[in-house]
This record gives sequence, C-alpha cells and structure tokens, in this order.
Amino acid sequence: MSHRRPTIASAACPCLLCLVLTAGPAAAKEYFVDQKRPNACDSNPGTEAQPWKTIARAGKAKELQAGDSVLIRSGLYREAVTITVSGEPGKPITFAAAPGARVIVKGSELIRGQWGLLTERKDVKEPFPNAYKNVWRIPLGDEYFPASTNKAERFVGQVFMGDYTPLQMIGSDRSFDGDQLRIVGAGLADMIERSFYFDPKEQSLYVRVGGHPDWYHMEIGVRSAVVNVNGAHDVVLRGLEMRHNLYGGVCGVGGCQRVVVEDCACCLGAFSGLSICSCKDCTARRCDLSYNGNSGLGLNTTQGCTIEDCTLLFNNYRHFNEAWHCGGMKNIPDNRGTIVRRCEAAYTHAGPGIWFDSHNPNCLIVDNVCHHNDADGIFLELNRGGGVIANNLVYANRGRGIYVAGSPDTWVVYNTVVDNQGGIVLMPRGDVDPLQHERVLNNLLIRNYIAAQTLTEGCDLTLYMYPPFQEDKTALRQPEADNWSDFNVFAANDWVPTIRYHWNPNVTLPEWQKRFRQDLHSRVMPVPFERRGQDFKLLSSEGLDVAGPLPETLLKIWKPKNPKRVGATR
Repeated sequence: MSHRRPTIASAACPCLLCLVLTAGPAAAKEYFVDQKRPNACDSNPGTEAQPWKTIARAGKAKELQAGDSVLIRSGLYREAVTITVSGEPGKPITFAAAPGARVIVKGSELIRGQWGLLTERKDVKEPFPNAYKNVWRIPLGDEYFPASTNKAERFVGQVFMGDYTPLQMIGSDRSFDGDQLRIVGAGLADMIERSFYFDPKEQSLYVRVGGHPDWYHMEIGVRSAVVNVNGAHDVVLRGLEMRHNLYGGVCGVGGCQRVVVEDCACCLGAFSGLSICSCKDCTARRCDLSYNGNSGLGLNTTQGCTIEDCTLLFNNYRHFNEAWHCGGMKNIPDNRGTIVRRCEAAYTHAGPGIWFDSHNPNCLIVDNVCHHNDADGIFLELNRGGGVIANNLVYANRGRGIYVAGSPDTWVVYNTVVDNQGGIVLMPRGDVDPLQHERVLNNLLIRNYIAAQTLTEGCDLTLYMYPPFQEDKTALRQPEADNWSDFNVFAANDWVPTIRYHWNPNVTLPEWQKRFRQDLHSRVMPVPFERRGQDFKLLSSEGLDVAGPLPETLLKIWKPKNPKRVGATR
C-alpha cells in the first residue's frame, strides 16, 4: 500500500494551506502618466507619486496585467503611441483620460523659426502680379522628418493653422496618384489662400495665409499615426483626443480582438480618423470621427465589429475621388457581421455617409441618421451574403438616399428617406453582380426628386425587375429577379410620386402595381413635413400606421420599435 508524502504546507501549517486555497486573484492596479509633473519619467514605476512621462511607455509596459488601468493626466502629448499589451476577456487593460482630464495626443509639431515674406526677397520675381501675396517661407530642419532618413523621400503631408484648420496642399502627394487625390496646382505660382507648398530641394515650407503665420500657431504633421493598437486583445481606449498626422490614419487597430475605442475623438487625419483592420469583435463607441482627409472610419477584413453612437461629420476635406474611396465611413473589403447603429454621418465632401464596398456579408445598418452628404446617404455595394438596412433617417443627400448596388439578399425596411436626389435605389452591377431576393418594406419616401425637365425628375423607388422595354416589345415578361416591395408610403403633397423598374423610365404607383404586382399594399398620400437648414421634422404621423408584417427570419436579426408605423423612429 503506497502512501503520499504530506506537503510542507499541510504538514507544517494547516492554516497556511487554507490561505493558499482561498486567496483570490490579485487586485487590479492603477498606473499614471502625467507629463506636467516635475518628476515624471519613463523610468519611474508609474505610480501616482512617480508617474510615467509618455503614453508610449505605458503602451508597452510589462508591468501591466489583465484588469489594470493607465490613467492619463491633462496635457498635450506630442508622440506616437503603440499599444501591444493585452488583457483577458472581461478584464481588459484600459488606457483612459483621468477623471476630469483633457488628454490631447498629436502627431504634429509646432513650426518654429523665422518666417519671411516671399515678396521681400529681391532674388525672387513674381510670375504675375500678386502671385506671391501673403506667401511666407520658412526652412525646415531635420527634426520635422523623423520617419525619413533619405532626404529625397521627405515630404509634408499636412499643415494646420490654429489647431483645427488644415491647409490645402499645392502639388501632388507622393502617396496617391492623380486619379485618387485631387491635385491642386504644381508650384508656388499656384498657391491660393490657406494653402501650403513644400520644396524638397531646399527643404522649405511655403504657406499662404492672411497675416503672420505665428499668429495662428502653425503645425506640421510629422508622425504617420498618433495611437496604434497592434496585435493585442482586450484593450480599452477611453476619452482621448487624437489628431494631426503625416499620412494614413490618426488611430489604428490592427490584428486585434476585443479592443474598444470609446468616447474618443479621432480627427484631422491625413486619410482616416479610425481604422480597424484584420480584427475580430472590436468596438468603436461614442467617438467623434470628423474632419478627416478621406474618411472618418475604415474597416478592412474584420469580423463581428460594432460601430455605435459615433459622429462622422465633414470628412474628405482633402477631396479624394469619390469613385475610389472616401466617406463618413468606407468599409472595404470582407467585413463580416458588422453592426453600424445610432451613428450620424453628414456633410461628407464628394462622398457618401455610410459606404460598405465589396463582400461585406451580414452587415446590419440600423438607427442611423445620414444627411447632407455630397453623394449617397447609405451605399451598399457589391456585397453578397445579405444585410439589413433598417430604421435609418436619410435626408438631404446630393445622391441617392439608400443605394444597393449588386448586393442581393438585402432587407431595406422601416427607413425614412426624404429630399434626396433619388430615394431608395436597388440595381445590379452587370451580369457578374446581379440583384436578387431584395425586400423593400414599410419605408416612408418623401420628395426624392430633382428639378430638371419637370418637378418629378428622379423617383422615390428604383427596384430592378429586368432591362427596360424596347419600343417594339410591349408585351409583359416575367421579372428576371425575385425582388419584392410592399407596404411603403409614397408622399404626395404637390407632386406625383414615381417608381422605376430600371434606371428609366418613371411610372406611377398604379402602373407599377398593374405591371409588376408590386407594392399592392403601398399607399400614396399627403405627408406634412418640414425640412429647413440642417433639420428635418415630420409634422404629423397620421395615416402612417399601415406597415405590414415582417417574416420571422428577419425578426430574429432585427425588430422594429413600432411595428405598425412605416418609416424610421429617429
């Protein structure tokens, strides 16, 4: 018979064994970053009394364990931060502004030195009168090009005046060709008000502004990114203001899982505000993703990510080509199971508000407000695998309100679409990307026309049935696509609502019902509303409780707040 030898703990001290068995996990710790504190140093232990000086030190701190927090005191931090530490599910590592603190992280540096008016140089002649009026020059030292050792590769991507105003670049950007980014001018003679030009040969910066540049605190983007979370999991960023960079995005999350960016501002990025790439189950929540050079948000190859309660305003200030890439958000490609909800996307220059492009199956676009964009409000392009566009308020866009192109198996339900150049449009993209199994139900459509030949140029609904009739073929045919529309309300105040089964021509609702047996329960009726300035208001909901039932397959994914009333509740 064998006997197990007693352990030291059990033999020597039964109470010690009890302590070992009942001891809980180590308590979460708080670490501090406070650059203003005189004794702040990155070699410190990171305590409140002996804080770290930079956020970058905290981002790679080996001291951090799951559940710990890094609290950042108020200050302007000019640094590039890379976060590589990870927490555990339910116990993230948090990087947050300390309570009551304002934390600004910039990828720019103040331009210091002696500015000189170009017109005061006797060796410089103007090519035409006033060509160099208000043009200032300053030589730039090597400290403004930390990312480049080769002088031939040095360039200036962004210059800011007074913190919030980016200047227009004169000449081409080395990162993009002329088809992608609008090129304005070629040299000094082409400078316009609030613009800059960089001469790499003499390493000098020229700006054209009204008044001395030092009045405005001129800044130059010198870092490619401000904050990056790379290859980490279970991390939270909270309450940080991130802006200004050289190129790319201000904040990036790459190769990560369960990273949350919340209550942050990611603005004035050369390309995007926030980019999430090759990630799973990440979230952006209550973030301001406005005033970025191309787009407020970009998703690339993600799974199960959520964007909620975010603001995306005035993006694409650098005037990128809308046919290539820009928008309040531009998500491309292969973003699976994405949820975008309760966001506001507005005032995009030459681009849409919300744009999903190329194979983004099972995306859920719900409860958003998209207005005053220079292109479409919501654009779902070349997405196989289905999606839901529901309960969105889409108004005053200079393109289509909701545009579904070559994206079969899409539900477009309970949206309010008002005063756009076109209403809801669903069309194939050639033979390769057909349009089938679309459902357009319980939407409210109001005055989606343009004043061209008549007051009804354009239409509220374009739903692909088959190519248009030729003049010598008037016989009806069976539709080529199994698309279905019903229980919609078409507002008729002082105009006649129209529908299209292809790009042209317009037909009335009775003609549409007779020819295609669509919208048999839909209605044409007056709908009082007011759209003034930035705002839209529905003045009465009388007669709108005519929505039809939704199938259980959809109700398992999304349910309306008011099932009886057509249109959005926003």
